[in-house]
Amino acid sequence: MVAIPRPAVRAATVSDAKQVADIHVRSWQAAHAGLLPQEYLDSLRATRPTEWQEILVASDWPKSGVLLVAPEKEVIGYAEFGPTRDDGEDRAQVAEIRDIYLVPEAWGKGIGKRLMSTAIARLASAGYSQVTLWVLASNTRARGFYTRCGWIEDGARSDVTQGFPIEEVRYRKQIA
Repeated sequence: MVAIPRPAVRAATVSDAKQVADIHVRSWQAAHAGLLPQEYLDSLRATRPTEWQEILVASDWPKSGVLLVAPEKEVIGYAEFGPTRDDGEDRAQVAEIRDIYLVPEAWGKGIGKRLMSTAIARLASAGYSQVTLWVLASNTRARGFYTRCGWIEDGARSDVTQGFPIEEVRYRKQIA
């Protein structure tokens, strides 16, 4: 097993789009194995660099953006955040962690917690008082991570269809 040095957390740039897209797919495939149909996971490809370029260009620091965790030049994880997308929430006060993913080799090493803490600190300094995130209801590993980081399930649920049903639950954290 390769030791991963304490990585730096930095803001993503447009030139990072391909690495973010690759991590997104790779992490999704590993994190959701056995939770979502394998055929669907196998069909995922890192064909989203253009979408990530658009997200990165549209970032509105400090209100929204993407943070990367990179021990060297290679990115091993990212967190995307911004104002909530949920109806009925105050977008000036409630932010959302839209994605937080690490390469599987980095799981369980405290790197995700550091990345999450950095994103939350960024959101608190931008004036948000709460932050939410959505997670696959059956993803007990991720749900355990969020609970250990002080997140609380707030009762909101979402059912999405991707050719198969996906149930998500929302977590919330007070940050100010």
